[in-house]
Amino acid sequence: MAKSLREVMNGKSDEGLMDYLDNFQKYTPEAIRTVVDELKSRGRNFNDEELKEINIKIEKRTKAESEEDTLFAPNNAWKQSVVTDPNAPLFYSKGAITAFSLFFSTIFGAVLLSSNINDTKRKWIVIGFGIIYTTVSIIILNLIPPNTFYVLLLNTAGGLGLTSTFWDKYVGKETKYRAKPIWKPLIISIIITIPFLLAIIYG
Repeated sequence: MAKSLREVMNGKSDEGLMDYLDNFQKYTPEAIRTVVDELKSRGRNFNDEELKEINIKIEKRTKAESEEDTLFAPNNAWKQSVVTDPNAPLFYSKGAITAFSLFFSTIFGAVLLSSNINDTKRKWIVIGFGIIYTTVSIIILNLIPPNTFYVLLLNTAGGLGLTSTFWDKYVGKETKYRAKPIWKPLIISIIITIPFLLAIIYG
């Protein structure tokens, strides 16, 4: 399970933490703020001049990220939170969660999102939503004429619900993260889905 930034910083030496302040251009504003908080908790006192300099560095990083983001907006808005900072948490991306919801079902996207969440209760809330939404979708699809469009529409809506409401609430709308490879869950999802497809085709 991916560690939070606070946990990552807690395991670093003072020298390792200072690298964030000395080479701030390599790290996210959130990481820099977390480093400052961690150093303060270790008894490091920053004077007004040092805090002012740190805030300037954070503002520079925030501005740089904002300028980078505008190059991709609005079509690639989800990419704005994806960073290469090696200490950023490793999450399945919003794009991956939506794609799994679209091509498999909302429950698959919910499982991916739940793996990004540390709190067990919140994990099960997300998975519960995925189960209920998928069940309701199946009931609805059985009541209307077969049409792939409706399947994709319902799956897309479920995926967007996961990546907006639940992501924003449990992961954080502004949280920066590294994108986690999807090959393992993709293979598992395909293996799970194949029997159902065969049953539909030959049933």
